[in-house]
Amino acid sequence: MRPNPHVYLPLFLGAVLLGGCEPGDDRPPANAVPVRVLTYNIGNPNAEDPDYPLRLKHRVYESYVGAQIRALAPDIVLLQEVLPTTHCDTLDESDPALTCYDPANSAPPVRRILGPDYSIACDERLHVECIGVRVGFGQIPGVEPGGYVLSGAPTPDLPMSSCEWAAGTCSNDYCDYESTVSAVTVQTGYGDLRVVHLHPNAAGSGFDGAYNGAPCRALQLQQVFEGLPDQPDTPLISAHPTILGGDYNMDPVRMTSTYESALWDAHVGATGRFTDFTPTDDNGVQYATRRGAFGMAIDHVLADRSSGSCLVFGHDDGFGADPGTVPLDDGFDWTLVPDGQWYPGRIDHFAILCNLEIDFTME
Repeated sequence: MRPNPHVYLPLFLGAVLLGGCEPGDDRPPANAVPVRVLTYNIGNPNAEDPDYPLRLKHRVYESYVGAQIRALAPDIVLLQEVLPTTHCDTLDESDPALTCYDPANSAPPVRRILGPDYSIACDERLHVECIGVRVGFGQIPGVEPGGYVLSGAPTPDLPMSSCEWAAGTCSNDYCDYESTVSAVTVQTGYGDLRVVHLHPNAAGSGFDGAYNGAPCRALQLQQVFEGLPDQPDTPLISAHPTILGGDYNMDPVRMTSTYESALWDAHVGATGRFTDFTPTDDNGVQYATRRGAFGMAIDHVLADRSSGSCLVFGHDDGFGADPGTVPLDDGFDWTLVPDGQWYPGRIDHFAILCNLEIDFTME
């Protein structure tokens, strides 16, 4: 029998309180504000489904995943590959068991996943990368507490011409039109917190053969850390305490280009502003963050002015996993969906949960 991650969580988190304390005499000092962060790519590898390519298809599975996320009570949630309402509006879904059934009378999928206690802002391009902020923790300007703004997270333009990964039209000369870096500023009782959401360009195989996606991805990392000369809305990081999370589509050790490595080393690690909190084993090797990733860690949580640690809710397929954890969807009743545990719509990434303490005293 596999260990239950919720049994393990109290051992990991100990007596650390949830983030989002209201102002008062008993709130933590401003140099040690607890902030719980979750990043999770909730898409899947099934690109062949004509109506739900790479997206959650069954409501019962969506409901289970959402309950698992809410049970962890993160203050900041970064969800990649969300099914947007704009896509559901294009379908005439007749099956009430499927995600896009009756969109006019249903809450948006991301709202169903996070529930009413989160304010939600999604990227301006395709609205598939969404940031959730727990109402008790902070507020996103322009988003009502507990509200949902489809394009509420400012998103810079793609740095290269666009293509469509799923249609096979991409190569190293283009950016997948869905690849995105975006950001919001969260107003808290301690000061502003910048949250940057990354899901930059991926590798793939198109009509012209395999490509690594690095030229576009490197420029998107530059949009995040340094900015591009012709884009005044970048860089996305700011002078405020900053958290950067998401599916980076790169492993800074095992899968990176020379330019990406230079950017990473300039901003992350011993010589940079940010710490990569993605968990590592006893040898300092990061745990794989995706099924069948052969040890590669492409999902990351970075932060400055912070201390703390994270868990990867993974599955040891021979390349290591955080002890005592299993994927968040592992306890799902797989008889409720076609093909059980091996059905094509199963989420293929692992969630990362971080419990950080952030120093706001420099605000």
